[in-house]
Amino acid sequence: MPLASYKGKGYAPMHSNSVLRRTHERYFSMETARILLVDDDPALQQALSLMVSLRMSNVQVHTADSVSQALKLLQQHEYHAIVSDIKMPGMDGFDLLAVTSQQYPEIPVLFITGHGEHDLAIQALRGGAYDYILKPVDRDDLVASLYRALHTQRLQQEIRRQQQTLERYALNLERLVEQRTGELRAAQRANETILRTLGDELNPVLAQLRQDTQQIEDCFPATGRPKTLEQNLANMRCSLQELENIAARVQQATSIQSDHLASKHSRM
Repeated sequence: MPLASYKGKGYAPMHSNSVLRRTHERYFSMETARILLVDDDPALQQALSLMVSLRMSNVQVHTADSVSQALKLLQQHEYHAIVSDIKMPGMDGFDLLAVTSQQYPEIPVLFITGHGEHDLAIQALRGGAYDYILKPVDRDDLVASLYRALHTQRLQQEIRRQQQTLERYALNLERLVEQRTGELRAAQRANETILRTLGDELNPVLAQLRQDTQQIEDCFPATGRPKTLEQNLANMRCSLQELENIAARVQQATSIQSDHLASKHSRM
């Protein structure tokens, strides 16, 4: 059924979401964003699926008419966002949110709820939902929210990747520092060169990581960040602090080595 002919849903004319669209296209230029739409109303499900497919590029929409079917699809495919009605027979949207929060915390969940159900919407947000859209569904609101959700999900993936890189780098660097510290007793002059080189290589890496972290924080004000994004940022800051502590130890070891060599030369 064409979206415009779906009666009673009050769709509004679409406005431009060019900035969000360009951001989405940049992030998903080499892959398809997969969206799971869950609704027991076949007509609304078809209308929303068609609208999202037409309005958003590089998007593949899968549909489910129940939460149980949605959970099966989640086991079979990787999804970048979920759009679900709250009230459905049997398992409802809150049941779906409970599962995704535990098993798929990186997937943003958008709820569709009726007018006068603000308490349900607030309950959903407190339970970890990314956003909610009121019925009758406004096309622009839904598309804009999906763009933001996909952008957030992509940033969270990048944060996790950066965090994993930081953790590996910190672990490897910690081991290297310990090894170099032991070798100071046997090769003080050689180790001074190694430590200086290590510090020179580490400083630009730290500077870039600080800049990346700040850019991610600037994209989302602290008061409006999803819980998962805030937690990932906190983990990233913690890893960055550990790496900075290691860099300080490298600098301290270099300084001690330099002082020792200078003292040794003065006695010669």
